Amino acid sequence: MKGIYRGLLALLVFGLLAACGATPAAEEAPASNEATGETSTNDGVDRSKLSKELYVYNWTDYIDPTILDDFEAEYGVKVILDNYDANEDMIAKVRAGGSGYDIAAPSDYAVETMWREGLLQEIDQSLLPNLKHIEPSLLNKYFDEGNKYSVPYMYGITGIAYNKSIITGTPDSWSLIMDAASASQYKGQFSVLDDEREVPGAALRYLGYSLNETSPEAMQKVQELLIAQKEFVAAYNSSDVNRKLASGEYVMAQAWSGQAMQARNGLGDEFAGNPDIAFFIPKEGGMIWMDNMVILKDSPNAYTAHVFINYLSRPEVAAKNTDYIGYLTPNKDAIELLDPTVRALYAEGFAPDAEVVKRLEWAVRNETTAVFSDVWTAVKGE
Repeated sequence: MKGIYRGLLALLVFGLLAACGATPAAEEAPASNEATGETSTNDGVDRSKLSKELYVYNWTDYIDPTILDDFEAEYGVKVILDNYDANEDMIAKVRAGGSGYDIAAPSDYAVETMWREGLLQEIDQSLLPNLKHIEPSLLNKYFDEGNKYSVPYMYGITGIAYNKSIITGTPDSWSLIMDAASASQYKGQFSVLDDEREVPGAALRYLGYSLNETSPEAMQKVQELLIAQKEFVAAYNSSDVNRKLASGEYVMAQAWSGQAMQARNGLGDEFAGNPDIAFFIPKEGGMIWMDNMVILKDSPNAYTAHVFINYLSRPEVAAKNTDYIGYLTPNKDAIELLDPTVRALYAEGFAPDAEVVKRLEWAVRNETTAVFSDVWTAVKGE
């Protein structure tokens, strides 16, 4: 944990907030922008091994669509993208077999679940020279030691996004959505994530526990708290929180940091942003997490999948992607390429500073954490 904190501090405090002078060398451009059938080009990619299509299963609003067009223009491979809103939904579809996808983007603990169940291919790191751009402290994490199965894609933090023109002052606690007296003032005007780890985890931190606490006493308190909260919640929503915050339909929401950034900045041609959206990590603490690119066991296009993952790890591509979706890039050489507006919002609170980092915690999964599914089922079924 200390290693990741040091890495985050170096990455966020110095990388995001300091002015950067040097620009990393760009990857060599390929000799041709079309899949010509030649055996190789100076970018190291064997065009003769590339498939015509690549099927990617990713989170909603989690990649700049022009990047897919750029990849097709450079390599002649059309990327077909489908979306999901929860790790558990994605895993269930992959577990059933015959999903048709080559790549998925599971969160940290979900990577471990998938490789333990034999759902993933091992990564051939010799095909990923751009791994050198990934912040070292974000590699070799507990869920995939040695990165045998996964490559960091984006990471983020979970807190509360709110409309500061309506919710005045400086809110700083999960009580804003967890305490009945507060939540009742905004009945039907806020959402919490549709996630069995995020919502109970936030409740645990509000109650003074680790978000990985699984004792019967703590989980009973969490269940009672969330059932009491339920009548005030507009929806359990992980999909279009960004849009509903931006439009004013929600005045606040439990949200991933990138969703909050999208609500503030907008999302390309999809929707306009709302300058009144702010974001904070409650004083009780919140979750830090990382999503990762993996290649599914039954993918018939593993070589092309490696080429796509390596492409996403180019600093200039990673920066473009981060500017669009607003999450935090694990690509250390992309940080100085980020748009100044994005970096300013990070400094405003959409990324953690040194003090916030101390309040962040990773979710783990072990033999005791199945209780989260039980609690979530009970809450949603109430």
